Amino acid sequence: MKSENENHLNEITLQISEFKEEFLKSSQRIMEAGNSKLFALDFLALSVNNRAISLANGYSTLVADKNYLTAVSLIRLQLDNALRFFASTLVEDSSKFAEYFIDGKAIRDYSDIKGKKLTDSYLVKELEKYFKGTQKLYRETCGFIHLSDRHFLPILTKGKTKDRKIGIQIGSSENFSIKDKIDFSKTMLEVCKLVLIVVEQWKHEKIKLSKIHDERIKKENES
Repeated sequence: MKSENENHLNEITLQISEFKEEFLKSSQRIMEAGNSKLFALDFLALSVNNRAISLANGYSTLVADKNYLTAVSLIRLQLDNALRFFASTLVEDSSKFAEYFIDGKAIRDYSDIKGKKLTDSYLVKELEKYFKGTQKLYRETCGFIHLSDRHFLPILTKGKTKDRKIGIQIGSSENFSIKDKIDFSKTMLEVCKLVLIVVEQWKHEKIKLSKIHDERIKKENES
């Protein structure tokens, strides 16, 4: 019989796997916003949602395979989705930014409206103003992307004999406590929600831009 913690973990991972529908609905809302006009940033928004689905699915698959050591690194990649799209809210012209991004150029070389380069450290600092804990999450998840002490601890186990206090295991990727697994999965779910919130901001901006466009066309036709 599964413990209460195991059931709780399963509930969270199920929510992650089902979050695909939220990103699909978001994509539809974005495409239909502003009388279904098409803006350059639409392509970036849809790319983020598509990647977000892939990462959420990947996390669920790895968890099912008990490969938490790799699964947790996807949290950092999901956070990257939020950071990259959040960058579009800091620039003077989001369409030009989207075109720059789609052209394959590094956004760290692009400047925001304040003249600041859109480096990861700057984006994390700015997003922290709206979502507390972003900087801490960024630091912690980077520890799983790059080889660090977070990869040392999982190889340690309790010794099997009295004279051996610790043991070493190679080839297992789930040497984490149930509490760690729950925390990882909760974080992944929250970052998925963060990506959705950031991307959905474009929907509201797109509606405004569409109205401005329509009013300009109307004035041109009347003149």
